[in-house]
Amino acid sequence: MGWRHHEYLAEVAAGMVPNRSIMVGLGERETMATTAAGEDLWRGNELSPAPTSHTTIPTPDSAGEAMSVVSESADDAAGGTGARSVMIHYLDPLGDDQAEVVEMNGTTPVPIPATIRFVNDVHVMTAGAGLVTAGHIKVHQTADAGLVYQMIAAGGNKSLVPHRMVPRGHYLTVHAWHAEEAQARRCAIRIRSTSIHGTLLPGVFLFLDTAYLKQTATGHLELAAMIPELAILKVSGWADANGAEASCGWFGVLVKT
Repeated sequence: MGWRHHEYLAEVAAGMVPNRSIMVGLGERETMATTAAGEDLWRGNELSPAPTSHTTIPTPDSAGEAMSVVSESADDAAGGTGARSVMIHYLDPLGDDQAEVVEMNGTTPVPIPATIRFVNDVHVMTAGAGLVTAGHIKVHQTADAGLVYQMIAAGGNKSLVPHRMVPRGHYLTVHAWHAEEAQARRCAIRIRSTSIHGTLLPGVFLFLDTAYLKQTATGHLELAAMIPELAILKVSGWADANGAEASCGWFGVLVKT
């Protein structure tokens, strides 16, 4: 990237460019298996009880669903040492960007007072002496706690789930991404979206770029991709042997049309 492009991104990040903002996704996964369909780079395989699907994060109903937030530790609650409140960034049934602060109640699920189409992010707002979550915190369907859509891993304060849905009335231009594998297990890591050439393909995650890694990192990889409104962007890995450990990140500019 040239300096003019870096300057443009800095101006977008600073809120100086009208109708544009930075969108970022980060992901991690440990103890990967050799799953034929690949494994989304999130730490859902560490949750207890295990979710209905920890290899592929389920996609909520497009009409929206009732969801709740819960921790695996009683210390993530008002007066606890862990997370006391979290902010949920989500899209409503129309696909518009919304946010809601939820007060945690430990291992008792707390309903989110909204109908949610997709959860884009979740992070801690207030915390006790520990400053991070005491247990895994997850966002799940209220009617079926096995359908987990987002999470903050124990000991963290923000989601490490690289999935994002582009809000209605916007498109996303992906500028760069990166990936790493840490345990010397050969792994193909692929950034994917439910779109091609700007056309939405609901439920079909097509590859945008790929990297084979074995105890190495890609470094900064430039990417030029346009993701349309209501498409989902995510990153998944295909390991050749059990025990791979991978992380990833991507960023782009969200443009309001």
